[in-house]
Amino acid sequence: MNWWSALYDGWLADQLLVREEGEVQATVGFLCERLRLGAGSRALDQCCGIGSVAIPLAERGIRVVGVDQAEPYIARATREAGERHLGAKFFAADACDFVPPERVDGAFNWWTSFGYFEDDDGNLAMLARAFDALVPGGTFALDTMNVPGVLRAFQRDVALRRETTRGEVLLLRESTIDLARGRMLKRWTYFMGHEKKIEHTSSVKLYMPDVVAGMLRRAGFVGVEMLGSLEGEPLSLDSPRLIAIARRAA
Repeated sequence: MNWWSALYDGWLADQLLVREEGEVQATVGFLCERLRLGAGSRALDQCCGIGSVAIPLAERGIRVVGVDQAEPYIARATREAGERHLGAKFFAADACDFVPPERVDGAFNWWTSFGYFEDDDGNLAMLARAFDALVPGGTFALDTMNVPGVLRAFQRDVALRRETTRGEVLLLRESTIDLARGRMLKRWTYFMGHEKKIEHTSSVKLYMPDVVAGMLRRAGFVGVEMLGSLEGEPLSLDSPRLIAIARRAA
């Protein structure tokens, strides 16, 4: 079994996927602007999780299709969309294989769901499916690590404490860099009180920005633009993230 099938469980969903309202609305506004989405537009949320972004987009009248490998996340997103009487549709499938039944005007892969495979071909396949999903002239947004910034301000340990449906949970995330393999390795440990509840590991490829741009072009995209924030600032050494915007030619 791959590591991400184990990592993305209810513990992580409660700790990291339930986002602050301000962050979600800033993300939704950015995607609507950059992907040119409005009421009636179609969008693909690649690796959608519990629908943290897809559902607010659907509330704006956008016809969203979400895909994620975690079946409990898809069930949770489907249930919430149904309770809100929204038209969003969610599929439990491999994002490297999935193309929505109808092409979309915009697609996005958000919050670092890219680079999981050891080989470049596996990671490229996810970008290629995003390309296949788009109508001619459609736009794709990829939100991932800005590797120069990560290395420049490397944090080995991060502790996150949050009140969840289980009670107060502490997540300790310990990171190391494997320079020989070009990967960031993490150990994720969850505690309730002084009791360790569960532990996972992850491994994500550290792609430099020019390599990400090259992979997008290999997938068929044109007009690749690199941003460093939701405010549209150019990518720099200090940018906390890399947001790549790319188009399928008209």
